[in-house]
Amino acid sequence: MDPKPTDTTYGRAAYPAPAMRRFRVYAFDPLASTSLETAVFNDAVISIPWEEPWEAPLEVGPRGEYLEVVDFDPASALFYAPLDPNHPLLLAQDGLPPSEGRPQFHQQMVYAVAMRTIHNFERALGRKVLWSPQPPPDGDYKALVDDGFVQRLRLYPHALREDNAYYSPDKKALLFGYFRAAPGEGARSLPGGWVFTCLSHDIIAHETTHAILDGAHTRFIEPSSHDTLAFHEAFADIIALLQHFTMDEVVRHQLAQHRGGLRFRTLLTGLARQFGDARGMAGSLREAIDVTADAEPKSGAYAKAVEPHERGSHLVAAVFDAFVTIFERRSEDLLRLAAGSTTPQAELHPDLVARLAKEASKAADHMLRICVRALDYVPPIDLRFGEFLRAMITADADLIPDDRLRYRIAIAEAFRRRGIFPQGITSMAPDSLMWEAPEHADPELSVCRFVPRPPDLDVGARFKRLDIWRQARRNQAIMHRWLVDPSADDDKWERLLGVKLTPDAPKTIARGPNGRPKVEVHSVRVARRAGPDGQDLRQLVIEVNQKRRGFFDPEDQAAADRGDPRIAADAMDFEFRGGSTVLVDLRDWTIRYAIRKRIDDDRRLRAQRDYLSGAAEADLKAVYFAGLGGKGPPAEPFALLHRG
Repeated sequence: MDPKPTDTTYGRAAYPAPAMRRFRVYAFDPLASTSLETAVFNDAVISIPWEEPWEAPLEVGPRGEYLEVVDFDPASALFYAPLDPNHPLLLAQDGLPPSEGRPQFHQQMVYAVAMRTIHNFERALGRKVLWSPQPPPDGDYKALVDDGFVQRLRLYPHALREDNAYYSPDKKALLFGYFRAAPGEGARSLPGGWVFTCLSHDIIAHETTHAILDGAHTRFIEPSSHDTLAFHEAFADIIALLQHFTMDEVVRHQLAQHRGGLRFRTLLTGLARQFGDARGMAGSLREAIDVTADAEPKSGAYAKAVEPHERGSHLVAAVFDAFVTIFERRSEDLLRLAAGSTTPQAELHPDLVARLAKEASKAADHMLRICVRALDYVPPIDLRFGEFLRAMITADADLIPDDRLRYRIAIAEAFRRRGIFPQGITSMAPDSLMWEAPEHADPELSVCRFVPRPPDLDVGARFKRLDIWRQARRNQAIMHRWLVDPSADDDKWERLLGVKLTPDAPKTIARGPNGRPKVEVHSVRVARRAGPDGQDLRQLVIEVNQKRRGFFDPEDQAAADRGDPRIAADAMDFEFRGGSTVLVDLRDWTIRYAIRKRIDDDRRLRAQRDYLSGAAEADLKAVYFAGLGGKGPPAEPFALLHRG
């Protein structure tokens, strides 16, 4: 046989690209490397997919398709030399070895952990991650390129000399701080030693999740209830915690130490241990375990919590509790087999530990995917924890109808134990928690169909993120034109979508040139997901919302709603939003769900008014939100939220 000619590139043989890139990182943070017990597994390796041909190549920085590391230290007025991830010496050893004193390793770590987090989201969502759009300069949308498409999120490893790290919606960046450790009784950090937040696996994953969530649901940082920012914080903690279980050696070590149990406070259940220790907490910054295996959560603690991290901790604990319950069900047969062959004090056999670690990692991966998929099943504004529970149950049931291991019961039970209940349900049984098809609650809505679909709507597969962005923008425009076109069924579409479409809407809703209420099609996303038994779920996820001017005085509200000329046309105390998330089955173009918050829901309007005008929370709102009563966008809400 004649040999085939060799492909060449610039005179050299062209070799196939590897499937994965490997980067060395801290499994937790540098503090874990100072103890003999944990140092053995803290030097970990992260594998992320090699760049596809249609993606931007990974360059010096690192700078790739999704992320760009910019290592400028304002406090020292220094630019640190960037990492070259393609250098042969680094490729040969999976990148630089972990080091607190080498800025290039800091760059490597933030990039690798952030990319791992992005990859986990994309596997669950069934589509590419997109960042929130760049706002137009001075409101001039024509000055934007590709409608504000942001290709790369910037990562600044040494942006701040303070004990803080945050996602900036304005800069489209993650900014990591560094600070000197405070002396504290029982603390393990070197007093006065430097602590770099960019070397905390948990902090990087947490901040990356904030950016991804803001790209998917930009309205979630607007103040409407105590759950608003609490959800952002809780969800970011959940992702960081569940990613602990992707590191097999760490999981095996911790399970061996605790004889296969996960209801103990360990490295796996804590977040940002070095950060908490360096601030004098002598432990992790936050913990996922709120109760022991034989105890109940404190009654009413969730309802009384106001501070976002405290309130969010109840959601984190509920999800982690459900995950541990699922792991225990998956591994109970293994522990029964081991019980007859070992004494209570004996160490578990290494083969058994390896099997338990596999089950823990699989359960954590399943729970992470459920939580991420649920983001497509939540209302686009004013999200409450109970609604996230319903979203988790529905998202899982849609993809995996047969709940053989009772995942959904475990999730519902964990939420019930903490007093997190959705409104308007009669039971905490999983089938009662699922969102209903629109016509089940209102038979007249059966006429609301996308069959035939709006002309020119594009739901074909796209690979480049810019092409996906353009596709989504075109679809938004098509859906908007279709939605605002007058129809004989406008009253039914109003009930389905939770917005007002007819001219008799309250005057506090802005009008378009044709006199009809303005409505925003916030996003039109295509999702393709595969289940474990070959299920193929293809959906169109449409988010519609509408703005209404809100007033603290109910009499002013009523006067403005009816168009009283004594109330200025642009006057308001706060913005009130309504809308819905509509999920369309692309196989037959039927509407599966319309998850709505009505713009004319006066009870919800009163609740938001009470929340924003409450004297007890005045100081809290001044810290977290910009503008009177939340009017206008927050000014760096995560910077202020994470400080202190």
